[in-house]
Amino acid sequence: MTELHTLRDFLRWTLSEFGRHPVELGHGTDSLWDEALALVFGALSLPPDGDERLLDATLTVDERRHVLDLIQKRVYDRIPVPYLTKTAWYAGLPFHVDTRVLIPRSPIFELIEREFDPWFETPIDRPVRFLDLCTGSGCLGIITALTFPESTGVLADLESDACQVACENVDFHQVGDRLEVIQSDGFGGLSEGTFDVIICNPPYVDAEDMATLPPEFQKEPTVALTSGSDGLTLVRRLLGQAADWLASEGIMVLEVGNTWGLLDREITSRTGESVQWCEFEFGGHGVCVLSKQELNTLYSAF
Repeated sequence: MTELHTLRDFLRWTLSEFGRHPVELGHGTDSLWDEALALVFGALSLPPDGDERLLDATLTVDERRHVLDLIQKRVYDRIPVPYLTKTAWYAGLPFHVDTRVLIPRSPIFELIEREFDPWFETPIDRPVRFLDLCTGSGCLGIITALTFPESTGVLADLESDACQVACENVDFHQVGDRLEVIQSDGFGGLSEGTFDVIICNPPYVDAEDMATLPPEFQKEPTVALTSGSDGLTLVRRLLGQAADWLASEGIMVLEVGNTWGLLDREITSRTGESVQWCEFEFGGHGVCVLSKQELNTLYSAF
């Protein structure tokens, strides 16, 4: 590859490789160009914004070898870019990720950035205590802490490996004085107290979707993707317990992705109440916001 010297050269060649081989997007990018930027710039520890001032910079021999190695792993092994670069850019912020956790892509960050308007009156002029349940990399809890500078929170996950990654990200974003990371099976490992907000992005992919996931998504931890044949085993358990952990005016933000239709029908049939599903500017679906009163109704249903 002596013909490739500059960032511009590698971007063009990477884009050509993506055109010659099947690659699935969805881990932070929605175009092959953005995927190439994320890969080449990320391999060199550069922000993936494609700064034009850098495009004609010449790579060292070691850098060229490293970039080429990651391109081959992306194309032939179908490894997602964030796992290759060890960094996922999410909501404009970098988070360390590896195969111990899902790659961040939840649309919930839009609700956090809007300070949960209209469920809370904004701007919120009081400290907020929150729980990020099934936290994975810790990204949603960390964004919440950064959005609400006086907030405190708990980041909880079943997997000790995920908790280790979350701790790394908490330290990197310097919010460790306000966030506690704990290993917990649902609410089981929590101490006493209630939360103003429970954010939960649990495993919810059903068996049919799991069987047809593209290779890139199969690289992610199965335990973080699915729970039961219809994907909702854990979700049902959490819905039956969540009200006990919410403050009187608190809310639960729950993501269930493609299984939203099944959950919606199940809730409606059992309670006679329909669920309001959120809409997002930057895409995404299957997120609902439930009040303590609504969750109390679901307690008997689940």
